[in-house]
Amino acid sequence: MMAYIAIIPAAGLGSRMGYNKNKVFIELNGRSVIERTVGLFQSDVNCNGIYLATREDEVEMVKKELSAHPKVKGIFTGGRERQDSIYNVLKKIPESDYVFIHDGARPFAGIDLLERVYEAVTRHKAVICGVKVKDTIKRTDGSKVMATLDREELLITHTPQAFDYELIKAAHENARRNNLAVTDDSSMVEALGEAVHIVESDYNNIKITTREDLIIAESIIAGRGERK
Repeated sequence: MMAYIAIIPAAGLGSRMGYNKNKVFIELNGRSVIERTVGLFQSDVNCNGIYLATREDEVEMVKKELSAHPKVKGIFTGGRERQDSIYNVLKKIPESDYVFIHDGARPFAGIDLLERVYEAVTRHKAVICGVKVKDTIKRTDGSKVMATLDREELLITHTPQAFDYELIKAAHENARRNNLAVTDDSSMVEALGEAVHIVESDYNNIKITTREDLIIAESIIAGRGERK
């Protein structure tokens, strides 16, 4: 049976939220952000193992936080940038059919989304998920409008992103050789000339980044009727 390994970068700070700790430890209705995120992959039958990248001084904290999740097979020190963290983990995971990469601070992806991304990556080698842009987007030079973009052609990209194991390894290695600095893994695959396919995500699949996101998160939890 084909399966995937999940890589979860979780080395972010909470500075934009005014916190002096990693935002993945923030609790939402009694459960930390990272426990919620990892719990999603723990419950997915197609997931064969979960590997995380975190800050060196937080490795033991993450181990303790996730001790009840047997699919967590490794917690490693992250790198300077997100792509460095993921590459550090990618070098250490066992060979797999596919690799899912998902933000540690994105706890509301949903098992249905994981299933749709998995089904898509078994047919294509690279898959991202995202939602349509709701607002009008303008490109500027900082002081004046240069162009109004067609929002029908724009996508707000989420995670998980899923890839053929050999493809994502090759993409990361190519990025390192050529000093490519990117904000998501699919950009590295695009740099190889490979097609990246799209699966529709959900507007609730937010990344916890600001204090306002915490308000949205509590609303999502309430909407799901979740109890402590």
